[in-house]
Amino acid sequence: MGKSKRRSATLGALPLTSMIDVVFLLLIFFIVTANFAQDEHKLPATLVTEGGGVQSNDLQPQIIQILMQGAMPIFTMGEVAVQDAKSLEALLKKLPKEPGVAIKCEPDVPISAIAAALQAARDAGFQKRSYVPSDG
Repeated sequence: MGKSKRRSATLGALPLTSMIDVVFLLLIFFIVTANFAQDEHKLPATLVTEGGGVQSNDLQPQIIQILMQGAMPIFTMGEVAVQDAKSLEALLKKLPKEPGVAIKCEPDVPISAIAAALQAARDAGFQKRSYVPSDG
């Protein structure tokens, strides 16, 4: 009878040290392989248009072209042209802010006109502002 009690005592005791090691390694594995990226359904709703798809102009920033007319800089956006920074700011306030704005100019445009366009974009509420030098 002494032999069977000793056998049941050794069978009932489990070594917990190795089990704790395995649990710890599994925990590290799941933390390292977890995906913390933002899900696609949480992307900004401004990308969806009325047709249900995404148009290319929704993803591209609006472009402000600065040209020189004599000694005066002219700010153009598509067909609309303005001559001063306050008018440019009023024009930019009407546009969607999410795509951002890019300022493109010729090499002969003074830095003060570029700075005025960047400041007008900032005052209009654009978070994404960039300067794109001309190829010429």
